Amino acid sequence: MKHFVILTSLFALLGCKGNAQKLQVTAIYTEPKRITKEIPETGKIHTYTTRKAVTERFNPIIFMLSKNAEALQFRIQGNISSGGHTIHQVKKIRFERGEQSGNSITLKYYVEIKKKPGKESANIQGYNYTQDEIYKIPGDIKIIRIELYEEQINDPSDTKSKLVAQQTFNFFAKI
Repeated sequence: MKHFVILTSLFALLGCKGNAQKLQVTAIYTEPKRITKEIPETGKIHTYTTRKAVTERFNPIIFMLSKNAEALQFRIQGNISSGGHTIHQVKKIRFERGEQSGNSITLKYYVEIKKKPGKESANIQGYNYTQDEIYKIPGDIKIIRIELYEEQINDPSDTKSKLVAQQTFNFFAKI
């Protein structure tokens, strides 16, 4: 009986989806690259070091993963820059339901970026973020417009949010 309970709880845990709608943040790493250049005016060779990105930087975009009659599943992705003497971190992606007019609705997502004092590692150029979302579609909605904004949460001088991506999904039946 004891083994039966352990096995059933193990199967229940394996069947769960753990990271649906979870924010995933990964660092954008760089590596040093030495460049040698000849200066044509003097004829001397100058060697300097630059940084080359190792990790791909995600473009801010919203795209559909799947759609059925009652739900739309989509992914929000983007990147922020971070470096120097201020660390920028993605805290969360906040959802605000926008206005509904007729058969269309606007969904607004805000990426909350927090500034922290300190020095970022020389190997980190920024952060990529992704989050999968599921929106239950009401019966009368045929057009869904999704907007993604970036918002500095602890900078009182920057009160305006910046629109970084928008996408419109049209679900009128094709004839």
